[in-house]
Amino acid sequence: MKIKKIRAKSFREALTLVKKELGSDAVILSSEDKQDKGSYVEVTAAIDYDIEAQDTDYGALSEGSMNDDSNRTHQERGSVYSEEYGDLKKEIMSLRSHIESMKNTGFSFIIPKEKKQAFEYLRKLSIREEYALGLVERADAIGEIETVMTDDLTHAKTSKGPFSDIRDISAKRDSRVTMLIGPTGSGKTTSIAKLASMAIKEGKRVGLISIDTYKIGAAEQIRIYSRMIGIPLDIISDRESFRKSIRRFSDKDVVLVDTSGQNPKDVEYIDNLKKIYQIGIPMETQLLMSASSDCDFLMDTHKYYSSLPVDCMAFTKTDEAVKLGSIYNLCRLYQKPVAYITTGQRVPGNLEYVDSKKLANLILKTGSL
Repeated sequence: MKIKKIRAKSFREALTLVKKELGSDAVILSSEDKQDKGSYVEVTAAIDYDIEAQDTDYGALSEGSMNDDSNRTHQERGSVYSEEYGDLKKEIMSLRSHIESMKNTGFSFIIPKEKKQAFEYLRKLSIREEYALGLVERADAIGEIETVMTDDLTHAKTSKGPFSDIRDISAKRDSRVTMLIGPTGSGKTTSIAKLASMAIKEGKRVGLISIDTYKIGAAEQIRIYSRMIGIPLDIISDRESFRKSIRRFSDKDVVLVDTSGQNPKDVEYIDNLKKIYQIGIPMETQLLMSASSDCDFLMDTHKYYSSLPVDCMAFTKTDEAVKLGSIYNLCRLYQKPVAYITTGQRVPGNLEYVDSKKLANLILKTGSL
């Protein structure tokens, strides 16, 4: 094991030097701000080498050609060396286990005092530990957290640009068909009504299709919305019916497709959705997730829906969410743009297109850095 102290002007620079001198497997043991002829950061780091290959049999130092006295002397020395080495090996192995435990339980102990508060705040927002560490590492000052987060969100992979109006984020935007998918309770049907109302306000002709035939009362809900807004609705049960509906709505500028809210772990449910895509009709697919849901659940949600051609994400019920860090987690992890958020149940209304700066501010606004 090699332990080394490194001094640098900033914590970020110190981490860079640690990786350069000790490698990416190095572990930060401590970090301390110093004020000696100028301010600097002193980081203590360690690299754990594999000691198994160095197991030497110190008890076998004697050779057959040696005389008995010499042989006995070497054996006695070897025994002492072996015991000392065994104790040292146990200590090293214990230290190795401790370091691995520190790796697995968090990084807060390596953060300089002025950044620890920001790190803990980000963790309280449900931002994943490694992402929170990255944010505070790259921010030279606490006030720059929002700027760094904005930059991360801006660089989420999109086809035409980051977090702009929904009309700009998809290569399929020339398609007039948009399908909303997502788990039960994600607000798809209400969001469909909001999008339809906005399209009509822009002077567009709109048609609705519902392939939600699993949930009792769901079809009735979208019927009410279609009558309220004054637009035609088709309720279908298979892909051939879907093809006919698309043909029927050939005169529409926008066709919005509502889908069944089911457990995404249901393989049959996902396969049924895949059959819709097999028709070959160009569609934009929006994955809707409730911002008030548990972060781990949202991670699983996208994992199961990732077998479908998802173009972008949308987060509903942001007004009901206590923590919004999961939005940042999903943007970083899956590199999908956020088309819009919803902030209430009112139809029309309560739907906002957000850019990266506004989204970062929304995620952080529940507290003060």
